[in-house]
Amino acid sequence: MRKSVITAIVFLLVVSPMSITGCGGNGEEADERQIVAVERGDLVVTITADGNLDMPHQAKLRFGTPGTVKEVFVQEGDRVREGTLVAKLDDTVHKLAIAAAQYDVELAMNEIVEKIHPALMGYPKFYPDPSTVLYVEQAQEELNKAQELIAESNYQKAASEVRLAQHDLGAAYYMLNVPEIALASEYRDEMTGEVLNSYPNIPKAIELLEQDQERLDEIQTLIGLGSYGEASAKLSTAQDKLGETYRLVDSASGRIRMSQRIGECCGQLTTQGERTGATGLMPIPYPDTSTSLDWLRQVEEELQKIQNLMEQEDYAELELAEAIRMAQHEVEMSQTILENNELIFRSGLNLKASRQYSLNLQKAEDAVKKAKQELMKTEILAPFDGIVVDVGVKENDQLSSFDYSSVTAVHLVDTKTVKMEGVVDEIDIYQVEVGQEAIVTVDALPDVEVKGKVTFISPFGTEETGVVEFAVTISLEPAEVELRGGLTATADIIVEKHENVLLIPNRAVKGLVGDYWVEVVIDEATEEVEKRQVVLGAQDAKFTEVISGLEEGEKVMAEATRGGTRSFF
Repeated sequence: MRKSVITAIVFLLVVSPMSITGCGGNGEEADERQIVAVERGDLVVTITADGNLDMPHQAKLRFGTPGTVKEVFVQEGDRVREGTLVAKLDDTVHKLAIAAAQYDVELAMNEIVEKIHPALMGYPKFYPDPSTVLYVEQAQEELNKAQELIAESNYQKAASEVRLAQHDLGAAYYMLNVPEIALASEYRDEMTGEVLNSYPNIPKAIELLEQDQERLDEIQTLIGLGSYGEASAKLSTAQDKLGETYRLVDSASGRIRMSQRIGECCGQLTTQGERTGATGLMPIPYPDTSTSLDWLRQVEEELQKIQNLMEQEDYAELELAEAIRMAQHEVEMSQTILENNELIFRSGLNLKASRQYSLNLQKAEDAVKKAKQELMKTEILAPFDGIVVDVGVKENDQLSSFDYSSVTAVHLVDTKTVKMEGVVDEIDIYQVEVGQEAIVTVDALPDVEVKGKVTFISPFGTEETGVVEFAVTISLEPAEVELRGGLTATADIIVEKHENVLLIPNRAVKGLVGDYWVEVVIDEATEEVEKRQVVLGAQDAKFTEVISGLEEGEKVMAEATRGGTRSFF
């Protein structure tokens, strides 16, 4: 199963008939021998592998949760880019689950806030939802993740993160855009009679949230079109703009501005209220007392490390200085947290209770993340560029909890990733190595050659009709023509390549292994020849490399071709 390809070689063929009679001398028709010139050329030795084309990069896309098919955005034959939305379930229930989980977050936050000193009780009936800023924070994290995924060329997951960010910003928008808050935020100053607004930043924050959602819509469209570079650039801009949105939302939500009705013990917060520019009002931040305790424990650990180092006779000064620096940093962080929560400590809140409240809040936030993950299971995004070869669902189809994971919604095939699955005879298998180049031809397209490389050689052979063959896989480079899976193909695997070497036809070589010789033509007119020993190199089906014994331009006598091809190796 060996085959060769010869390029850039020209032989001077001088046909000279010579009489060759049989042993009986009966005057049978004489064979003709040929005089050929020794020329330089390229010798390529190949091994043949026969097989079929395969498209291994395909996916049968299924929904990750039961539900009703709301819309299918593709049909058979459509070409889609990685990250494109191809099908969607009705997500009403899942959005309600997120809202319910977010409500639990609010309850957990309220448990903490309600422990503030009684002098600060008396919240207004309507105020910005404190969880609004959490949605914007989550959107920021999701956009950062999307940017990283685009840089890693993982466009499907990047599109998922952008869609999650869209959902979060939409939720934040509806939490702030509440008419009751706008009405309740207006009040009249008791001394001047001037009408003031407790939340002047809310209208601007609402406007920015609308613009942020429009940017993400545009980015999602660009990903669906495969314009990943442009999407990445737009994403950087969206991240910067979202930072401005976050600052406005943070100034309005997560804090309750209330009348200054506290006594001398809370004088510090009076100063904070003055810094905000809201006369007679002050922002109450949500505390996290348990965090300060964690930092204090870290300070204790660092101080113990310092003590242990100083007890050593040969302690490293650099290591000691680093430990002291870390301890100072942790003391500063602990002090900051304690100052921010001074009001809670003065009111006598039990630390154990504070830790429980913080734990409840963390659990509620985790539930929100899980609900969002379930929401994304209602959508199918293309995991790679490809062609839709089958659509298995239609609008309003019901997917139950028993069959949703087995129903293929969209069958997607990457037609650009093509491999040839072939076999090589056991005689030749040890000449084949992973990484070798190959030229693949398809029976249906005999004039088309596609380059490829050997990527796999099976360690086990299989016997077919008495012949042992080994499976090989050849990954093809992109072709100008559209290939199809299953086509019969042949690969010439290049196992040796010798460039600009002396070549003669195999028909000119005589002798046995270790004692090769040729007939060098001395006189073409008389066809006088002399026997000369040669050292040979590689050989293919037609030509042999001459290492020594001949010079370029010399002429040798070659046997007639009617006897078939001769091989000496």
